[in-house]
Amino acid sequence: MKFSAISSDPYPVKVLCRVLRVSRSGYYAWRKRRESRRQGENRRLVEAIYRIHQAVKQRYGSPRIHRELLAQGYVCGVHR
Repeated sequence: MKFSAISSDPYPVKVLCRVLRVSRSGYYAWRKRRESRRQGENRRLVEAIYRIHQAVKQRYGSPRIHRELLAQGYVCGVHR
């Protein structure tokens, strides 16, 4: 989480790493790292939730969106 704060801030990386107490090499290694499988699944799930929410004109709550996700073939629990 700290690394994502560094990448979106206008201040120099060196200063932000010092303030957040992380190493610059760790930050640059994080930037080069590929997205994990779980992160990819979460990103796709959030995109699907957003599409469903927009398609129903923002009227569905979480229980109905969950049922719609299951109907579309997504495998996820209520709390994920």
